Amino acid sequence: MGIVGIIISIILLTVTVLTVGLMRKKFKIKKIFKIIIIALLLISCIIFGAYEYFQRSSSFRFAKTTTLSQEGIDGIKMYESIDSKNFVQKHGTNLKRIDNTVFDYYKLSNGLEIATNKQRQIIRVVINTETNSNIKTSKGIRLGSSIDDVIIAYGTNYYKRTEEQIPSSPVIGYVDHQRKVIIEFWNVKNKVVEIRYDINSME
Repeated sequence: MGIVGIIISIILLTVTVLTVGLMRKKFKIKKIFKIIIIALLLISCIIFGAYEYFQRSSSFRFAKTTTLSQEGIDGIKMYESIDSKNFVQKHGTNLKRIDNTVFDYYKLSNGLEIATNKQRQIIRVVINTETNSNIKTSKGIRLGSSIDDVIIAYGTNYYKRTEEQIPSSPVIGYVDHQRKVIIEFWNVKNKVVEIRYDINSME
């Protein structure tokens, strides 16, 4: 059931309970107000949770597509297997595991952070402050690049959102709707502080 369905169900349940109670004269005015307040609190919590959860997906859903077929971070492509010959030759097999309950995360020797699916295919690559400073995107963007540099390199078909993990950090991103991949540039004071390249179903 979707978020809208849950909210409608709560409203209908509340109305039904109030109607039955009034018909049987079991509810006093104070009790009715309590029920209404509880229902409104539940709906508010659901709406807030839905906003947080869908903020990223709703941002890129309406953005115009940007071709990311040539994108790769330090040569790493989306859905590349960490067991592939090329990957093993460059990064080895003894990858440092990062605790995560949803996906398998690893830290590479150059500081890159990657996430894999159950098939051990790469579905996220992250450049952050622990990454080798020479690492950049296929279009030459690295940490410290300006947002103007990003727009010159990737174009104007970007979306905007705010990321709470880095306090008040604005994010601009590009989505390739055909390949279902995204690249995002987290920035502070117009400078890139983190880059995420991943599949668009990641949160």
